[in-house]
Amino acid sequence: MSRDEIIKMQMRIGTAPDGFWGPKSIAALRRHLRFLMPLPSPWPRTDKQSLHDFYGDPGDEDNLVMINLPYEMRYDGKVVTRMRVHKRCADSLLRVLTRIRDRMEAVPDIVPESTDFGGCFSYRLKRGGSSWSLHAWGAAIDLDPVDNAFKASWPIQADMPLEIIEAFAIEGWISAAAFWGYDAMHFQATQ
Repeated sequence: MSRDEIIKMQMRIGTAPDGFWGPKSIAALRRHLRFLMPLPSPWPRTDKQSLHDFYGDPGDEDNLVMINLPYEMRYDGKVVTRMRVHKRCADSLLRVLTRIRDRMEAVPDIVPESTDFGGCFSYRLKRGGSSWSLHAWGAAIDLDPVDNAFKASWPIQADMPLEIIEAFAIEGWISAAAFWGYDAMHFQATQ
């Protein structure tokens, strides 16, 4: 993001608009998003037992449902109109995507990130790890993976718009950009 974009975001989250993304901006962003999130969280913690108790076994396709997307996305240039997602977060994800669709006209800058689909259900481990990815349950989605790569620092290198992060926060989804500072493509239905 440019310095001007960071200043606009700082103004929106209620911190000093100096164009420098540091600890004060990060804390303000997290407060802002936590304020938007429902209490108590509708989602499980990320420990193995909580995930199993809430979502069942990773890769269990009986827990997946197909949802029709409220707008067209693209994956590797191919049109995507449906995706498989865990049944416990399907309605929530539809509300997130509908909220994003409804903002596209007013905020056209979110269109590239919101229409570039990077995946939802994928029975796999976390990158470079030995534990299951939330994608293995169908409880995570990636958007615009090229511009929001796994190791790219957000918001300095990655450009996931705050409007998209807020749309997920309203439903209690965690944004990797906001809470980890990288992997801005990734959103997951956990606490």
